Amino acid sequence: MHDFPFSDDQRDALQEITNIGMGQAGARLAELLDTFVSLSVPRVRLVDVNCLSEAVRSMLGFSESITAFRQGFRCNISGEAITLLNDNGADYLYEALYGETLNGSSDGQGVPVNKTGELLAEVSNLLTGACLTSLFEQIGLIPSFSAPRLIGMQLKLDDLLMVPAKLTWERALLIEVHLHIAERDFKAHLLTLMTADSVQKLCNALDAFLANL
Repeated sequence: MHDFPFSDDQRDALQEITNIGMGQAGARLAELLDTFVSLSVPRVRLVDVNCLSEAVRSMLGFSESITAFRQGFRCNISGEAITLLNDNGADYLYEALYGETLNGSSDGQGVPVNKTGELLAEVSNLLTGACLTSLFEQIGLIPSFSAPRLIGMQLKLDDLLMVPAKLTWERALLIEVHLHIAERDFKAHLLTLMTADSVQKLCNALDAFLANL
């Protein structure tokens, strides 16, 4: 683990613009589902990749199975976003949008996995795009995104945490926020990973942002 590279002002600004970005994502999801979505306060940590599994586990604080997507983003700053949806949340999304559950559709056969994956990929793309586009626009950047890629469905957290071990990055900035729908067991987490070079560029962008306040 390395010392956090940002000044207190930079860290506060990063948390604030992340909060605004996640607010945009929450508003999009709330509009889609016609319900209230609560958001956590963003948490930010800089970690070595070989410490990333431990950091993710401690930040999430749960062990239930999940569906996970990864999606690259690029501007002056590049990295990957990982969206995590709990399995009950996946069923809730399908029921809210289509009026039937994943395992109890009207034909009695359940919903095909590929159709489920397509729906959840759309939600992942919505959350990642809304949050990171808003975040980067606030510091004068316009990101582009790759299509979301499925890491797996009904994954155990330990299986998910094997993914960071395959990354070529030496260090990563971990930004964690989560959305929650209280009346239903729906939870979504967005984890953003950046290279050490991108972390330095982000520091510079935050300096410019603060200078214009």
